[in-house]
Amino acid sequence: MTKTLDELSRTEISTLLDKRLVIFTPTESVSRVLGELERTGRYEAAVQAGSKVGLITLRHLLNVEQPEQTKLEHLWKPLTQITPDSLVTGVAAELIRINERALPVVEGTKPVGIISQLDIIKTMADCPELRTTPAKELAKIPVTTMDAKEAISKARSTMLDKGFSHIPVTRNGKLVGMVTAQDLIQIFLKPQGHSKHGSKYKGELGDIMDEQPLTVGIDASALEVARGLRDREKSACLVTDPQGVIHGIITPRELLALIARRLVIKELPIQIIGLKNEDFFDQAIAEEKVTRVIKKGMKIHPDINEVAVIIKRVSKEGERDRYKMTARVISPTEQINANGEGWDVLKTFENMLNTLEGEMMKTKTGPHTARRGEHDRGHSQRQRNG
Repeated sequence: MTKTLDELSRTEISTLLDKRLVIFTPTESVSRVLGELERTGRYEAAVQAGSKVGLITLRHLLNVEQPEQTKLEHLWKPLTQITPDSLVTGVAAELIRINERALPVVEGTKPVGIISQLDIIKTMADCPELRTTPAKELAKIPVTTMDAKEAISKARSTMLDKGFSHIPVTRNGKLVGMVTAQDLIQIFLKPQGHSKHGSKYKGELGDIMDEQPLTVGIDASALEVARGLRDREKSACLVTDPQGVIHGIITPRELLALIARRLVIKELPIQIIGLKNEDFFDQAIAEEKVTRVIKKGMKIHPDINEVAVIIKRVSKEGERDRYKMTARVISPTEQINANGEGWDVLKTFENMLNTLEGEMMKTKTGPHTARRGEHDRGHSQRQRNG
């Protein structure tokens, strides 16, 4: 059914929910989970311990050597619990915030399903307006690749070290396949070659890679990516040129950001306090400039829920006033501040926004300070909440 992104954003996840659910306990073995994931074709399974509900994923299982003897208790992870009436936009934002592919859905204390990034992407594939978003604007670069002759064990250690689940495979610099965490985990399900020392990871990537990875051209749209992920049941898409050179990778997370920030931007309260009646400081234009910066920043910080800019006169010299400005961007887990001070209110405002934009486009959290100029200067601070 065709929908706009706005309509999808306001949809309850109950309509997208995968209710194929087997609930495991922490005392059960990894081998049981592997069997269930193979049966359902999913990347994750639900685990419950008392009132805590979470997921065990293929990525969690990559480090397991003996699935029959290994219990889930030290592998699974309790997660945010959402309800069937949660809206897609909020779920998308939460998935991005905690960097997870799926969340458990509960009614009371009972798990009733799992909602994943891919479940949402399947519906996004019916949103024609994605044609206007170029795929290359969503693609992540640089892309970590490995040669087809590289050892399977190296791909496994790379995924564990870097925390991702897809490695494009090349030969002479050209794309020839893709290896995923799921491909590596499938080795556990093969009876031959079993060893207590991980010998199942012997061999070359060319032996296990998907030789038909999902690709789109550099002029493709986000709609082509979403439909490819849905129709070919893939979990990532590569942007390539006609020579097979990789120009970026798109996972469901990148597409999900289009939903996560959509309604939040429209409803986000942006407050500009001070100087409202000054002829030279147009409130509407100032809010538009702040909104543009926030839209960019929400690609990395989709869960922003408050933005405030405070402008004050701090001193006077003849006919001139000196201004001090603070921009404060707040999310449930983070606060980013950018400050500016100078004699020219418009220039100081622009410098402060430039500083804010630079800070928001960084993914690293922790204290940080940046300065701009001596006369009209800005600096920024970033901190974790709670």
